[in-house]
This record gives sequence, structure tokens and C-alpha cells, in this order.
Amino acid sequence: MKKVILSVFVAVAVLACAQLGFAQQAGALPKLTSKAYASMKKDEVYVVLFSAPYCGGCHLAQQTLFPALMKKYASEKNVHFYVLDVEEDVAAADGTFLKDKWGILYLPTFVVAYNDAVMYFKSGYSDKMEAALTKEISTQVDSLK
Repeated sequence: MKKVILSVFVAVAVLACAQLGFAQQAGALPKLTSKAYASMKKDEVYVVLFSAPYCGGCHLAQQTLFPALMKKYASEKNVHFYVLDVEEDVAAADGTFLKDKWGILYLPTFVVAYNDAVMYFKSGYSDKMEAALTKEISTQVDSLK
């Protein structure tokens, strides 16, 4: 019985450490803050992932799709990537929260913005969508840069 309890305790500890590592990796992505939003430049492309801590698809996108896109456009100085946690949403100049200003209703939602206007958005994510969504976002980014 002691071995079973010890095994369960070890399993829980391992899962907790794995979850902590997952959160730290996801936290490495650039976060959209009010300061970053205020400094958005004209004629530059912004790819924003609207996310939340409770959103499984959001976590998956932060682990797979978003880092791949960031790597693809790393040399492009006018293409910027941000993750916006809707629980920490930033206000636009008119005081409206960005998720409301840009019409975000579902999570995750990917937005390609240009001159503070939404040029493309797509809600939802699963690993089966990765290739198609990468292509869609890349097409939009390439047409604007």
C-alpha cells in the first residue's frame, strides 16, 4: 500500500513539474501589453494570438504553430508576433479592450493586423489545422509585408 501511495505521489509530482515546464515555455512568447500596443507602428504587420490559461487549443498553438511562424519570419523586421491573454487584455487608445475592438469571441483566435485594422482572423486550433493555418497566416503576412 505504501508503494502505491508513493507511486501516486511521484506521478503527481512529475506531472506538476511537466505542467510548470509547459507554462514556462508558453510564457517565453512575446506578450502584448498596453505599452507594446501603443507602440505599434504604421505599415507593419502584427500577428496576435488571443489566448487564455484555461484554453487547451491556445496552449497547443503556443507550443507548435506560433513558434514555427515566428521562426519563419524572424528576419522580417516589420513582422511582429504577440500573445494576448484575454484575462490581461489591453485597452486601445479609445479605452476599448482590444478583444472587443477587434471582435474576438472565441479562443484561440489568430489575428493578422495592419495599421490597427484586422486583415485576417481565424478562431480555433488543433494539430490537424496546423499546416492549413500556417499557410493561411503566411499568405496574409506575405501580402502585407
